[in-house]
Amino acid sequence: MLAYVGQVIARGVPGAVWVRAEIASLTDRRHLYLDLVQLGEGGEVAKCRATLWARERAVLEGKFRRATGGHLTAGLKVLLFCQPEFHPQYGFSLNVLDLSPEFTLGDAALRLDALRAQLIAEGSYGLNRQLPPPTDFGRVAVLSPDGAAGLGDFRRETDPLEAAGVTQFVYLEATFQGHAAAASLGAAIAQARAVHAEAPLDALVVIRGGGAVTDLAWLNDLEVARALATFPAPVITGLGHARDDTLPDEVACVRTDTPSKAAALIVRTVAAAAAQAQEDARTIRTHAAQVLVDAAAAAEWAHDRAGIAARRAADRAALEVDALMRQALGLTPGRTLARGYALVRGAGGEVVTRAAALRPGTPLRLEFADGEVTAEVTV
Repeated sequence: MLAYVGQVIARGVPGAVWVRAEIASLTDRRHLYLDLVQLGEGGEVAKCRATLWARERAVLEGKFRRATGGHLTAGLKVLLFCQPEFHPQYGFSLNVLDLSPEFTLGDAALRLDALRAQLIAEGSYGLNRQLPPPTDFGRVAVLSPDGAAGLGDFRRETDPLEAAGVTQFVYLEATFQGHAAAASLGAAIAQARAVHAEAPLDALVVIRGGGAVTDLAWLNDLEVARALATFPAPVITGLGHARDDTLPDEVACVRTDTPSKAAALIVRTVAAAAAQAQEDARTIRTHAAQVLVDAAAAAEWAHDRAGIAARRAADRAALEVDALMRQALGLTPGRTLARGYALVRGAGGEVVTRAAALRPGTPLRLEFADGEVTAEVTV
């Protein structure tokens, strides 16, 4: 019966056919064994084994690598040219004769377009890009794969800043590739949010070493991109590629090509901030010195003005005193008598100023400027 089924398949499918599928898993043993899956329109999952025999493997893997920069890995959507085969002992499988790297790239691009459109529609796509880029870095969270070469490149540039106490770095780890990448990155970004809540971050830096297009495609996840787009501090990416876009690059406030360039941006910004601080300090010192000079000049001017005002006041007072002296001298008894007045004295020589104090018969002595006369009160 199994042999008959094999004959039916051989007669029904006389040649190779193009098959679309997703690589669920693969086993590398001289030959490359693939487990393929495809989701049907009704939600059912079709599964099939495929084999890339050693005689075709080197050619086809080279073709794929030249187009995508990466290798065949689990999770990739592929278009394979296959020969169906049914073996009574091993069952049904496909022998891979050719493949289309363009299909894999196109699928990744279509997926990226769909995710981008969704973020734009919900209004989160450009949120982080609208934040002002940092003008200084005092506290930075760095998200990278564990033990990544790019992290070493980054730290060679930035460790001196931390050693000098200029910048504090908080290092977080996540998986950047494979089916676990989305959940791992999401958890790490949530941890970065908690770090920011404890003490504000100047930036979240997301870095990894260089990778193939197919490797970078794992970063194109909706939840990861949304978490970065809505992160409360500026996001800086350095994912190790220059030509190809990833969704994290697109939603980040600042994109750099490599971890080293991300580190150089931080070092350059800190150096510029320090130089500006020195210039500001010089400006403040210069301004303060000028203020002191101006204050001294103002004090001297005020002193001079006060001296002038005091001299003028003294002169006015002297004039007033002279006038009073002249007035006082003009009111001496002798000068008053000379003007036609007389001084009335009683019998004892006292000055009489009121008529009511006199009685009839009271003797008086009238003193004039040229002499005295006596008189007696008659009224």
